[in-house]
Amino acid sequence: MINLLAPDDRRQLAAARTNTLLRRYVFLLGLVVAVLLIEIGGVYVFLSVDKARNEAAIIESESKTTEFAQIRQDASSFRSNLATAKYILDKQVDYTSLIVGVANALPNDAVIDSLSLNPETFGTPATLTIHTSSYGLAIDVKTRLQQSPLFSDVSFQSVAKEDDSTSPRPFTAVYNVTFAKDALKP
Repeated sequence: MINLLAPDDRRQLAAARTNTLLRRYVFLLGLVVAVLLIEIGGVYVFLSVDKARNEAAIIESESKTTEFAQIRQDASSFRSNLATAKYILDKQVDYTSLIVGVANALPNDAVIDSLSLNPETFGTPATLTIHTSSYGLAIDVKTRLQQSPLFSDVSFQSVAKEDDSTSPRPFTAVYNVTFAKDALKP
């Protein structure tokens, strides 16, 4: 085939084809950029809506948390009180059975006037006041207290008779006693 076109026209036609191809590429590139921008915008809107929804959920959760703060504080206080009660119950001494044990160690005609008990009493000297009907019974009380496993040491502090007393137990005996530490054990 014979080319009848002038070389300048041929260059113009080749440039026109190249320009058309470049125009197509620029248009497609613009279209791709526009689609990407639309997608980015869509993702941004989606994330913004999701962020707003999550922030609303956080605010709602915080309001519920503040509603339950008092309950949480009450539960913590209750837990602390339970721990304190457990500690007290673990360290509790059954004074009733101890007093009954002391009373059982006494003879029939002896009456306890004063007896001071606390956790520090055990293993340390304490005072026990008992009223009796005779001096011999006061000595018998001392002997029985010494034989009792509740005491590790028993001694007289004083024995006195009330002169003008009409009581059936005019003798007052005060004893220095040391409660045995194992008296606490059941």
